[in-house]
Amino acid sequence: MSDSLADIPFSSMESGAALLLKTAERLFAEHGLEAVSTRMIAREAGQKNPSALQYHFGNRDGLIEAILNYRLTPINQERLRRLDALQHRGDVVTVKRLTEVFVEPFAEELLKPVEDTSYVSLLAQLYAYQPGRDLFQKNRERNRAMFELTSLMIKALKPLPLAVVHFRLQLMGRQSMTAIAEWDEARRNQSIDLDAKSLRWRTDNLIDFIVGGLQAQVSTRY
Repeated sequence: MSDSLADIPFSSMESGAALLLKTAERLFAEHGLEAVSTRMIAREAGQKNPSALQYHFGNRDGLIEAILNYRLTPINQERLRRLDALQHRGDVVTVKRLTEVFVEPFAEELLKPVEDTSYVSLLAQLYAYQPGRDLFQKNRERNRAMFELTSLMIKALKPLPLAVVHFRLQLMGRQSMTAIAEWDEARRNQSIDLDAKSLRWRTDNLIDFIVGGLQAQVSTRY
């Protein structure tokens, strides 16, 4: 196609492309990113033409980019909305409040039905490795909230060295992705009941844990 579906909203996609995207999310969650081929996705989506995925998304990376756009754009927008509200209220911009802005919109995705959150596993898998993290950073507009949060975190965490702040923010992202993906998997396996109240409890504890790590005293051994 001349226009990449990586840049087209899900609601505007052709039905075949949307089905491929949702099927890919499910298969990545069930089998792992490396075990799923484009041919497998096309077959599971009922596409008789094995080139259907290439036609809609270009290649595997184009498909993953489309998933990231579809799933992360609304989360980014919600983070920006909460940042704007925080700053316009005139509240003190603390590490905890910034962490809440980062964690809560993603955690609250688990209030959706399980069939709508298969993508959470994919995000955690991608974030575990540098090439995957590079995909997250590739689209600046999609990640505008993260750039704003990083800038505000640097100010809130002074006088921590800049290198320490950046490293701890990477750990924050990884911990959040991993924890929320584990909660999603557990509710799929019906090993936990995840209603709004229990999700709130888990989210509050995750935020408290992250804030403690971000603000921890720097070791003097180095």
